[in-house]
Amino acid sequence: MAQDAVTATGQVRNKQWLWLLILPWIGVVWVPFYNKIEPVLWGFPFFYWYQLLWVLISAVITAVVYMKTKPIHAAPKLTPGSPR
Repeated sequence: MAQDAVTATGQVRNKQWLWLLILPWIGVVWVPFYNKIEPVLWGFPFFYWYQLLWVLISAVITAVVYMKTKPIHAAPKLTPGSPR
């Protein structure tokens, strides 16, 4: 399929999850949408807490995309003294 990519281990990863990464960009690129003072949250104008909220949302979205696109079976890590 066009939306699937095969990893080096031969596993298929769905690339459609990567489209979620555009949401934070859309949320903060249109500055006139949130360039205002009201509503105030804990004394912070809307402009500031809206951007801070997107920092948290971006972290969650990035974690979800990572979990959905990482290989299912990662190669075991070698520890010192273990046979190769």
